[in-house]
Amino acid sequence: MKTFLIRRAFSSIVTFIAIITIVFILARMTGDPLAELENDPRISPATIAAIKAAFGLDKPLYQQYLNYLLNLLRGDFGYSLHYKEPVMNVIFHRLPYTLALLIPSITLSNYLAYVVGIELGWRRGSRVDSSFMSVSMFIRSTPYFWLAIVFLYVFSVVLGVTPLFGALSPGRKFAWTIDSLLDYLWHYALPFTVLTLRGFLAELIYVRNVTVDILGEDFVVTGLAKGLPEKYVKRRYVARNAMLPITTVLGMRYAFIVDGAILTETVFSYPGTGRLVYEAIFNRDFWLLQGAVVIMAASVIVVNLVIDILYAYLDPRVRYK
Repeated sequence: MKTFLIRRAFSSIVTFIAIITIVFILARMTGDPLAELENDPRISPATIAAIKAAFGLDKPLYQQYLNYLLNLLRGDFGYSLHYKEPVMNVIFHRLPYTLALLIPSITLSNYLAYVVGIELGWRRGSRVDSSFMSVSMFIRSTPYFWLAIVFLYVFSVVLGVTPLFGALSPGRKFAWTIDSLLDYLWHYALPFTVLTLRGFLAELIYVRNVTVDILGEDFVVTGLAKGLPEKYVKRRYVARNAMLPITTVLGMRYAFIVDGAILTETVFSYPGTGRLVYEAIFNRDFWLLQGAVVIMAASVIVVNLVIDILYAYLDPRVRYK
């Protein structure tokens, strides 16, 4: 197990270094981040030169890369020109909204997909199974933003029972009071429902198919042939063995929490990190976008490493591969 952990940790570090290098190169390939300022006649060339010197853009590319690595080691992700504050401050201001939205929705949708998927696999071929699979296939083929627009139109425009945008009513700031929490939950309900429903139905078909494959294994057939109760076989033989292939697929959904549900948050104008990425692209906020991508990459690598370790504990055979 120790060798397995060292090998996976080394692989993760190499991957992260490769990603931050690619991010640095791609960011520089997008063009001059100060292009809009340079085209503004109100800003003098001397001011532009001073800004470039302050951000290190006047130095050779290799020197910029070294400074970039040193800054990352210090936890300095740069300064957002649009928000006029450090990138980390901007991200950490938005991150709680995304975590509050995605962690519960992913957890609930994963649980529902696991429980219902195993039950549907056990009842394969039934009317309930066929109905769920038809709906699951339809939802799986639809993008998040389309489903979000439909829900927003029905519940906010037609029925008027939920707000159109935001996480709080205009002019209100979040506070730990009953009124503030109720207002937040009122805005929270629709995006949470969309993410949970879509995640549940999109992953349901995978869990169901894994269950069907396990039902054909010899140990399940033998257990039923020996006269063991069906509930016991389903719970101890099928559900437990289904956890192995499902762990990676459902677990990796947590890896993308930091980037948020970019399209869904944009549709609902929800102030999470997903919408922040959209705003960084739209406003050409060079350092904010670069910092957000690096943090996203780190979150994916860390979660992937945790899942590998968890999988190794669940299935000892993985440690020797």
